[in-house]
Amino acid sequence: MDVRLLPYDPAAAPHVVRLWNDAIGDTFPLREAALRQCLEANPSARPEDGCLAWTEGGHLVGFGYAGFHRLDLAETAGFRERGQIQAVVVDPAVRRQGLGRRIAGHLAGLARDRGIERLDAGGGMFYLWGGMPDDLPGAAAFCEAIGFELGDVSWDLRGDVTDLRVDDGSAALLRDQGLTIEPATAADAGAALDFLLAEFGGEWWHETSWFLAEGGDVATLLLLRDASRRILGLARIHRPDVRPIGPPHFWAARRAPAAGGLGPIGIAAERRGQGLGRALLVVALDRLRQAGLNDVVIDLTSLLGYYGSHGFRPWMTWRHSAAPVERVLAATGGTAVAEEEDAR
Repeated sequence: MDVRLLPYDPAAAPHVVRLWNDAIGDTFPLREAALRQCLEANPSARPEDGCLAWTEGGHLVGFGYAGFHRLDLAETAGFRERGQIQAVVVDPAVRRQGLGRRIAGHLAGLARDRGIERLDAGGGMFYLWGGMPDDLPGAAAFCEAIGFELGDVSWDLRGDVTDLRVDDGSAALLRDQGLTIEPATAADAGAALDFLLAEFGGEWWHETSWFLAEGGDVATLLLLRDASRRILGLARIHRPDVRPIGPPHFWAARRAPAAGGLGPIGIAAERRGQGLGRALLVVALDRLRQAGLNDVVIDLTSLLGYYGSHGFRPWMTWRHSAAPVERVLAATGGTAVAEEEDAR
């Protein structure tokens, strides 16, 4: 097939969205805003991380992008050693002609050139898919064909909170211990970020600090505090009107307009196992209900039993999958692809 692989160009975003939705939009309907957020607003992204497959006639028939963390931050240093193939999408009319493998090989070549030894399928930072999309027909077979090993699963869970209320036990627990749960203010941002970094590491910290730096509403962070105002827990709620877009709203076209989301949510290590996590959860869900956002997604979690007890069920399934870069290159002819593109 006479196709050229070129770097991502923001002017091509409408073409990418059209290709994506023609190919897999029935399962994962992509919005241009979500695409641009991952490839353009992402402070680590570069145009060459994206791959556009153009025919000589100017028709986009393939798209892929890789995830790399480039920020020189001590808090996220470990992420610079990781890479992801975030997506490979091919026009149905030209499938089974080697284009998907070629795109994957090109992306693996980028990882090799950065000194990255192992790739994940999805996940990381600024992803559209939290892992290999288990619900997408053909995705598992393609991943295995290019060298990925399929592992455990996580889910985006979905529930209806119309009938949910803060239960008496949770209310009494908070009251008896002098604890409060309230939206953060601008003055709380630094302490909230410090809490996330200390208790949960760089990923949640980076995600939240970027959200706030981009103008995200700090009041979507609910803070659990003791009488001295020390933060003991944090939950982020998602509304459809808030920008940047949160992962629970990436696939909003499959949901009602009045839909909400939750995540991340967590309690300080020293206070876990005391019922505070449940109290923070039900208060956060009740806030969404009071805002009229009864359809709630909790993104990328393995805690199906825990959230299932509150009426949440799997909505999307992400299979954690990884492969050595060299194996992907061998399975795709990626070395030859890189040399071919350099020669153009």
